[in-house]
Amino acid sequence: MLIRSALRRFVVSGAILFAGGLALHAAEVQVNVKGMDDKNLAGAEVRIEGGGSGAKQSGKTDQKGRYVFKDLAQGTYKVSVFVNQAPSSLDNVQVRPTVPMRVEFNLKAIAAGKKPRLWAYGKEQGGSYGGRWFELGASGRLPLGFEPLAQDTGKSQE
Repeated sequence: MLIRSALRRFVVSGAILFAGGLALHAAEVQVNVKGMDDKNLAGAEVRIEGGGSGAKQSGKTDQKGRYVFKDLAQGTYKVSVFVNQAPSSLDNVQVRPTVPMRVEFNLKAIAAGKKPRLWAYGKEQGGSYGGRWFELGASGRLPLGFEPLAQDTGKSQE
């Protein structure tokens, strides 16, 4: 009986630690928006949808042109920005629980035919330096040797 009780406490405490670890690594996507003047755009409407469950979130950018979508499930999302009712979006944003992601919308560059930019925060595998933002190509794939860092380590870019 003593062994069973000790085993039960061990399993319960392990489950609590495991759940707490998952909460520390909840998926987030930061969206940065710059206007036609290349300055941070406050008040732009941003949306994210998808992820397999059809989840939708929306918000407005702050004074630094940023908005962070939090508590996202792993999956593929579409991220959009709406300025004066005109949408711009980036499909196929792969959200992973331990990889901080950032999508940059520069409306001036988009008007010139460029696409929004997608970034992931991490470090080179085995590297001794801290993390940095890696720009992902059109495929959205993480670069070879990429090692994600914890969500709280990813610093938003000014």
